[in-house]
Order: sequence, then C-alpha cells, then structure tokens
Amino acid sequence: MSRPAIPTEIRRAVLIEAGHRCAIPRCNQTELDVHHIVPWETCRKHEYSNLIALCPLCHRRVHNGDIDRKALHIYKENLAKEFGKHDNGTFQAEVVEYKRRLNEVNDGAPGFTFQFDFPDFPSPVERIVSRNIEAWGLELLADFQRTQEHWDKHPEELDGTLMNIKAGLSGHYRIIRRDEKVISIKYSIDTYYTGAAHGQRDTHVLNYTLKPFHPITLEYLLGDLNRLPLLADVVRHRLSETGRYDVEWLTSGTEPEPENFSLFNIEQDGLTFTFPEYKIASYAEGEQRIFVDLYSLSSICDPHAIEAINGLNP
Repeated sequence: MSRPAIPTEIRRAVLIEAGHRCAIPRCNQTELDVHHIVPWETCRKHEYSNLIALCPLCHRRVHNGDIDRKALHIYKENLAKEFGKHDNGTFQAEVVEYKRRLNEVNDGAPGFTFQFDFPDFPSPVERIVSRNIEAWGLELLADFQRTQEHWDKHPEELDGTLMNIKAGLSGHYRIIRRDEKVISIKYSIDTYYTGAAHGQRDTHVLNYTLKPFHPITLEYLLGDLNRLPLLADVVRHRLSETGRYDVEWLTSGTEPEPENFSLFNIEQDGLTFTFPEYKIASYAEGEQRIFVDLYSLSSICDPHAIEAINGLNP
C-alpha cells in the first residue's frame, strides 16, 4: 500500500492547533513538518489525534530518539487544552451580522472580486472550527492573489474576448448541525476564472467533532478505507430504491472511490451524502442528495466514530 498524502483539512487543522509553530515547548520555529506520533508504517492512517506539527530539527530529534513518543502524546494533548487560552481574539475579517467575511476587490487587469463568509463561533471549544474555516478562506484568496500577480507581470497574456472579465469567488454556507458534539457545515462556492466561458458552483463540506476536536473525514468515519465498498453498496441501494436514477449513471457515480463519498454532512441521526451534477444524474437534474441513518451505517463505520457523531445519545 503506497502512502497517501495527508488530507488538506487534516494538515490545516494540525497547523492551526499548534499556532503555526513547532509543538515542542519553547522551540517556536515556524518552518514545520507534520509528523506521525505512531509511525505511518505501524498505523497506516492519517489520524488527526496522531499528527503533530514539528520543525525539521525537532522532527530529526524524534527520529533519533531524543524525544520519545510518550512526550509527543503529552505535547499533543496540551495543544488541545491550551488553544483557547492563547488565541488573540482577532480575525482578518470584518463582522457581518453573525458571520465574518473575507472580502477583497482588485481593480487591476483583469482584477477579481472575492467574498467568503464563515461562521464566528464564540465558545472556546468551537473557536478552533472558525479558525480552520478562516484559514481555508485565506488559502482560496491567496490563489486569486497569486493569479493576479501573474497577470500584473505578464499583461501581454490578457489577449482575447474573455480575458478582460474579472475573476471572482463567492462563498456561502449553511450550518447543518451544531451542538456540543458536532459541527457540520455545507458550503457553496461560486467561482469564475478569467478566460472561462462560464462560471461554476462547487459544494464543499466541513465536519468536526468538538470534544475532542477532530476533523471528520471519510477515513475517520469508516476507520479503514477498505470498508468503502460496503458503504458504496448501502448508499447505492438507497439511491436505487428511489427509482429516479439510470442504472449506468448510478453504477458509475457510486464506484467505491473516496471522491464519490467525501461530500457528506452529519445530522442528528444519520448522514446526508451529496452528489454533484453529472455524478449520478444530468446537470439539468442538479445536485443529488440521499440520507442514510446511523443504524444502517453502524455495521460499516468505526464504532468510535458512530459514538462521536450520534446526536440521539442521552
């Protein structure tokens, strides 16, 4: 089994938890690696609770045995405990109602408009969620800024009927679930890139457990991606029961590949899986969704994950 890359949302969360500094006390270096506490060769997973941010020097010290695994676990636990205490309380965004908004208008050639809303959760246990979403928004903004910097240096490339139209992004969200256990958010991101014939809309989902904080990925949910064919069978069966889908489309769009099942939101008693246009139905039929209750998932998913997200527990 080849070693897959650490998912972006997991890497981002690890760096934010550490304040973008090495997790070893008093080190404070900002050039960072993401290190597996229990080695990848042993665990074969990218679990948030097993990942820690280390500078290259401290990373080498770990490999040389100067810092042991027990100490790393303690440092990781302390990061979670200390996060809210050292947050300076400021965001790089203006307050808009109960949201925050990253907003930038560039009037260069062709220029761009950028507006990305994200929730401002006030409680300490929820604040790290806001930080993770803000960081994602800043990553999206940086992509537009880099592209504009390229156009500024190479204006001769802006030749064509569509090359004078501003690029743009508009990001809006809907909170699907927010309680003491889970925050689940669904984003709609509308983008237009200069030179394109038309814009596009993409759906993104963000799911987190709060106590302890942990991004909920497909791997976290299943415990082992080898269980993905079982999940695919259940979801495909639920979709086929509706009688709405062409068999060929449905079979293709529910192949047991992670990208086919990574768009899910967590509700109190189950998961809603989202399938973008062209995945299991035509563009005209729009985005498709199907709900699967936790009872049907309990024999497939990791039992600890089911316990962590079950909103019906007393």
